[in-house]
Amino acid sequence: MTTIDTDAAGLRSRLVELAAERDALLAQLEGDLPAATRWLQCKVLRQAAALDELNRRVVSQRFVLRTLDGLGRSLRKDEYLAARAAIDNAQLRDRIDALDAR
Repeated sequence: MTTIDTDAAGLRSRLVELAAERDALLAQLEGDLPAATRWLQCKVLRQAAALDELNRRVVSQRFVLRTLDGLGRSLRKDEYLAARAAIDNAQLRDRIDALDAR
């Protein structure tokens, strides 16, 4: 799958989500609270699943770090800098840099 396909899929997904939100708001305005509530419940479930996935990833990363620490090994400075430089997401790099400044 190319970047363009991925971007298009993301845009389609966002469009579907916005249309569903619009429909829920219209249902709410029309007094159809069960329809509006169903959309909100689905959104909450999707967000809970995304947070659970993120939490599992963080827990796994912490486990790896504790294991490395227990073995008496951590990243060398050159390993750390190479890993940080490989991060494509600028916001994530900024968050890491903010932690480095502490």
